[in-house]
Amino acid sequence: MMKRTALLVALVGAIVVFWSGVAGACGGFFCQNDPVDQTGERIVFTVNPDDTVTALIEILYQGEAADFSWILPIPDAIDADALAVPEDGQAVFDELHQVTDVQLIAPELPDCAQDVLSVDSVADAAGDGGVDIFASGEVGPFGFDVIGSDDPNALIDWLRDSNYRVTPEMEPLINVYVEEQSAFIAVRLLDGETADSIQPIEITYPGSEPVIPLRLTAVAAQPNLPIWVWIFGENRAVPTNFASMEIATEEITFFPFGGNDYIFLVQQRANALDGQAFITEYAQPANAADFTHPWLIEQSESSNYLTRLNTYIDPEEMTVDPTFGFDESLDDVSNIRDATGLSGLYSCERDSGGVDGFFGSIFGGGDDAIDPTAGSGQVVAFTPDASDAEDDDPVEADPVDSELDDDGLSTEQNASAGNDLGQASGTDTTLVLIVAIVALTILGVAYMAFRPRKQS
Repeated sequence: MMKRTALLVALVGAIVVFWSGVAGACGGFFCQNDPVDQTGERIVFTVNPDDTVTALIEILYQGEAADFSWILPIPDAIDADALAVPEDGQAVFDELHQVTDVQLIAPELPDCAQDVLSVDSVADAAGDGGVDIFASGEVGPFGFDVIGSDDPNALIDWLRDSNYRVTPEMEPLINVYVEEQSAFIAVRLLDGETADSIQPIEITYPGSEPVIPLRLTAVAAQPNLPIWVWIFGENRAVPTNFASMEIATEEITFFPFGGNDYIFLVQQRANALDGQAFITEYAQPANAADFTHPWLIEQSESSNYLTRLNTYIDPEEMTVDPTFGFDESLDDVSNIRDATGLSGLYSCERDSGGVDGFFGSIFGGGDDAIDPTAGSGQVVAFTPDASDAEDDDPVEADPVDSELDDDGLSTEQNASAGNDLGQASGTDTTLVLIVAIVALTILGVAYMAFRPRKQS
């Protein structure tokens, strides 16, 4: 009854405490109480050589154990052996962040930053009323049921009769996944377990292409929801129906008192692409990371490559389920960005127009800063052109419905690149004229000041 479709795993209830400062999520799409806002999601996919995918999903929840329940769609029914709770699974996410988080090495402090610091220094189953129950069992602190139906109303009735809360807003979304012939996993805490017993859960099922069902996530998601995805596979993972956005190190602003605006740039660039874009923050051979957690060691030994992707998205932008594939032609991506050889990136330098101001940027050279707003005042949806990376020519990314050429760029992107090049040439000409006028003015003033005077 259940059609094998692309891998569909819910990123639900992931709360990144160090980022949000708040813990409290239902942990699933439907709950016995009202859904609690989701403030972040973290998941690890492993695409296995036997045409299955393993997903480790973080679940953090704050509330009464009796109120916890969690349901997610999957492409096909699975048996009880396909679910597991790894020992100390939460530490998997902690170590992944430690290994793959973006690290920025700031440039040397310029004179203007020193000035700021001196002034301002002070962070097979029986049917049940039209619903098939494919498997039931216990794993770790959880009891679970794997269910499915061709009738969304019967499925919703079963969930409600089983004390899972389904609001009217959720019903159309459940209908969509039922029409796509997805199965569902329902999870709850066993009697005697507390909310502190909740751990990440591992699920393995048929598939080869990871997909995140954001349409259902939108029900309880907060604005600007961060999503971190790690994918173990044969090659570097890429989004296939979302844009691949980039942030050039030269676009990042560093602050004299410490810190930078990298996360802000990622948020704003994703927003410029209607939330439907991912940035690749780490992409390396799987054995490049010296993992210590047994679960991660196992994944890295069975996979060739590890990719980390990140985005920020609003609930109203969750209209498409992002899918991921693999591209062996792409280069590795380091999470370490070294800006020590760059200049003009501090906020005080950008405010003054470059190194030591306008004349320093013209005559002294060395101003490497790129304006991420392209002069518009808002961060634009530009990513570096892969074929002209050395020139840092910006190309506007097209998130969906674009035909890609051999370089992975759409026709619209290539056209945009040509327009940007023409605009850059015009800007260069204007700058040359300004410099010439300034130079002639200086020469004129000097001549008037030092010209020979007639004797009276």
